[in-house]
Amino acid sequence: QGLGLLKGRASCGTSCVILGISSSYAMCIRYDGVEVDETYCDAVTRPEPTQEFCTGKECPPRWETSRWSECSRTCGEGYQFRTVRCWKMMAPGFDSSVYDELCRNAELPRPIERKMCRNKGCGPQWEVSEWSECSARCGGKGVTRREVRCSMEAHLCDQSSKPVGEKDCDGPPCDRRWTVSDWGPCSGICGEGQMTRYVACKNSNGNIISDTQCDPDLKPLAVYPCGDKNCPAHWVKQEWEQCNATCGRGVKRRLVICAGLENGVYKEFPDQSCNSISKPEEEAACFERPCSKWFTTSWSQCSKTCGTGVKVREIKCYQGEEVGHSCDTSTKPESRQSCEIQPCPTEIPDEACQDKASANCALVLKVKLCTHWYYRKACCQSCKNKSP
Repeated sequence: QGLGLLKGRASCGTSCVILGISSSYAMCIRYDGVEVDETYCDAVTRPEPTQEFCTGKECPPRWETSRWSECSRTCGEGYQFRTVRCWKMMAPGFDSSVYDELCRNAELPRPIERKMCRNKGCGPQWEVSEWSECSARCGGKGVTRREVRCSMEAHLCDQSSKPVGEKDCDGPPCDRRWTVSDWGPCSGICGEGQMTRYVACKNSNGNIISDTQCDPDLKPLAVYPCGDKNCPAHWVKQEWEQCNATCGRGVKRRLVICAGLENGVYKEFPDQSCNSISKPEEEAACFERPCSKWFTTSWSQCSKTCGTGVKVREIKCYQGEEVGHSCDTSTKPESRQSCEIQPCPTEIPDEACQDKASANCALVLKVKLCTHWYYRKACCQSCKNKSP
């Protein structure tokens, strides 16, 4: 008499997590509130113990890093990479990757993901320039070439592994054509005056491309004589063609034609009809920027054996035989490229499937977190065996 059951609740069983578990408990108490032995109370009316989730102090996020990868090059300078992720404890024994903003908002300095590494010097290795334009005209076969050089004295490089410097290629499709603009005004009297127009090589899309892509034998004249309805034969100079060298010294050429007008119509005459002594030059020396070319080494191995990694190569600018700095930066080849040998496995093999000792897998099942990749791996045995 005067005895009864009191249902109480333990404090939330967590110190720094956003989610914890609180357990209920039952006590047998006397009328004055003093706890007595359970035998004094009716066991039939004893409340069942329960567990409920409760909120505790939230754990701060943190940066986690993977191990550094192997150096991306086995010789010389390369890079090492690692994965950096923001993690946070969501519940006792439960870590989860979260958005990086959580770590940034907590003003946590992000660890570096890449660092340089250096192995022994590479020694002699082959370096190659970019392939040249195909020498073939449209619809035909031709050859494309590149320079191959040794980074040291030529005899020090392995001749058996020397890259090819020439290969066959197909010419461009035969959709190129010469196009012309309207004639401009006459610039002077007969014998001196001339009309000019713009001549360009275009593809089927109407884009202007290099003159070398169109048949030079079919190129229309860009300069006509003018000045009088009837203008006797005289030398008519066409415009200079491009220098035949893309760098260094070369030669440029132009057509010089003996021509005139009859009844206002253009007419070409034999060269003997014009004064051979006064014939203008048809060739002239030309000089483009110094010959500097980009050279690249072969690609390194991929920085990761699975998943997306990076491979690298050395890029050098050569001016003649010396390393220079006058190469066109807009044409500089890529020095880094992503690579993937094979996808990384996402599931733990069944034979190696064991629950992590630090994971509270009972709670994982209770709150149905097996769909989350992290908990599915941490509690793979429990998640695999749980009832569907």
